[in-house]
Amino acid sequence: MAEKTWLSSAEVAQLLMATPLSVCEWVQQGRLHAALDAADEQRFQLQDIHRFARESQLLLTRPERERLRVLVADADPAAARILLGLLDSLAEGLEARAAHNAFDAGCMMHSFRPDVVLLDLQLSQHDGFEICRRIKANPASQGVKVIAMSGRADRDMAQRARMAGAEACIAKPLQTRHLFEALGLRFEPLGSTDPSC
Repeated sequence: MAEKTWLSSAEVAQLLMATPLSVCEWVQQGRLHAALDAADEQRFQLQDIHRFARESQLLLTRPERERLRVLVADADPAAARILLGLLDSLAEGLEARAAHNAFDAGCMMHSFRPDVVLLDLQLSQHDGFEICRRIKANPASQGVKVIAMSGRADRDMAQRARMAGAEACIAKPLQTRHLFEALGLRFEPLGSTDPSC
């Protein structure tokens, strides 16, 4: 079967492990070219997506048989355990591990080689913004997607997180739907409605 050469906005978001809002912003900024089809829906050429990913140093989603690796960097072991359980139960093709301090997180960046880091900005005794800047400044990890987490995820906090290099900033306690959207995963509750949505 031939590889698709034109993709929808949703397919581009999934391929780049981004949110549809990020794709829209890239188009508006002129960084990513989109064409309109007969129904006035945006369509993207695969070659443009590959070029944009290279220029922006973004990772494309991993091949189907490989798992998306997520590192949860949270000082609260109980919160990290709940988050790991949630990711494990609701997301297929994903492997998640946790670190509870900056040193362990740094070690796991090398040993686990995550595709995404869920970074608590209030990681004990360390500035989460500085950790984010270091991840993005290191050539070996600058393509890793960083999703900041904060108990105070207001507009100012989100702007500071993005300036440090994070792709998104989500509020704690985490809402499942917001988390999955930030990860670029499809949210499908199993059998019942998630009260946190």
